[in-house]
Amino acid sequence: MTRYQGEIKPGDVLVTREGGWPWANLIRLGEAFAGTPSMCNHVIVASHIDDNGTFWGIEGRPGGVGDRDLSGPLSWPLTNANNRQPKTDDQRARIVAAARLFLGRPYDWKAIAEDTREALHMAWGIPMAKEWRDGEVPGHVVCSSFLDWVYTHEGLANPGGAKRTRMTTPGNWDRFIMNREWGA
Repeated sequence: MTRYQGEIKPGDVLVTREGGWPWANLIRLGEAFAGTPSMCNHVIVASHIDDNGTFWGIEGRPGGVGDRDLSGPLSWPLTNANNRQPKTDDQRARIVAAARLFLGRPYDWKAIAEDTREALHMAWGIPMAKEWRDGEVPGHVVCSSFLDWVYTHEGLANPGGAKRTRMTTPGNWDRFIMNREWGA
């Protein structure tokens, strides 16, 4: 049984606490330094339920954007979701379609380096990664930034707004959901 039994639909964003890969704890540590919620470190968008009843999502990860079985994340106690954020069925379909365009897209290591620099309050001349320009489709993404881009692209409220998409972090999504910032 899942914590969100029947409450999650395609297009909803899940913020999860992942383990088993070396960056998990570093991402949470960076969130703590940045002053954002630091219990979770990954972001996934719910995409579809297959013929066997398995709920799938789409995630950005170091190997590239790909599909993910949501059975685990939907049962984890720290998983948070924006399922209360108003979305029409048409918007949900467009979110999933836009997210699918990113399948196979490589990881954005420059954005990770820039997030780290910002979290540690380190200053050096030129930023490692610059924000995407209006209308630009990202060539490299991380889990939280590509979903912020998708929500921006679809005209839905998101933690980065229209100005800070590439550097959106899991902690930004977690805060956005906890505070229901879509209503602000």
